[in-house]
Amino acid sequence: MSDVKETPEVQEVQEKVFPISTFVTALRGADQVDAELLEFLSFVTQTDVNADLAPVAAGLSKGYIYEVEPNLTKQAEGELSGLGNKVKLAPLAGTELSQAQAALNKLTELQKENADLKAQIETLTAEKADLDAKAKSLSARVKVIDDANKAGESKIELSSKKVDDMVKKLNALMEEVDKVKQQGVVVAGAAGDGAAAADGAGGDAPSTGGAPEEDFGFGSNPFADSEW
Repeated sequence: MSDVKETPEVQEVQEKVFPISTFVTALRGADQVDAELLEFLSFVTQTDVNADLAPVAAGLSKGYIYEVEPNLTKQAEGELSGLGNKVKLAPLAGTELSQAQAALNKLTELQKENADLKAQIETLTAEKADLDAKAKSLSARVKVIDDANKAGESKIELSSKKVDDMVKKLNALMEEVDKVKQQGVVVAGAAGDGAAAADGAGGDAPSTGGAPEEDFGFGSNPFADSEW
């Protein structure tokens, strides 16, 4: 009895029936993707196809169908609809299936990266808007401070001017005081001269004072002089 190696059986996916309208839409394309088309594309590519993957999956499925049934390429849409109400179709298999799934998986990764980048852009955009708002607020504060500084400088200049004016007035007043002092000294000198003159006049008059005579007990008699 000879040894026999058993080859594992490859489970083949059974054919599936789809409405002819879905089949025609997959071949001709559609503006909107519906659930029936996604089901058709997912079956043909054996991949979970979403609306984002639908265009690529439809291209792969279309190439596969035309390869299996080349005569379909020559038929118009009306002729395809005339094939019946339903169509039976087997999915991709072998190398073609592997290549199709690899392409769709790569596209899924790229879409995920794109979504992450989009989220980062939105975050950065929000942060930028926040920074712009803060920058505007800071600019407004700086302007207020600048205006206050300018106002303060104006007040300082005004105060300095007032001080200068007061100093000038004070100097003028001091000059007037000095003049008054000088004039007061002149008047006092004149008064002294008058007093001296009065003293001189008094010197020429006969003296009425003096010590009393010993014999008379009275002061000297101004009338005793023969020249009175």
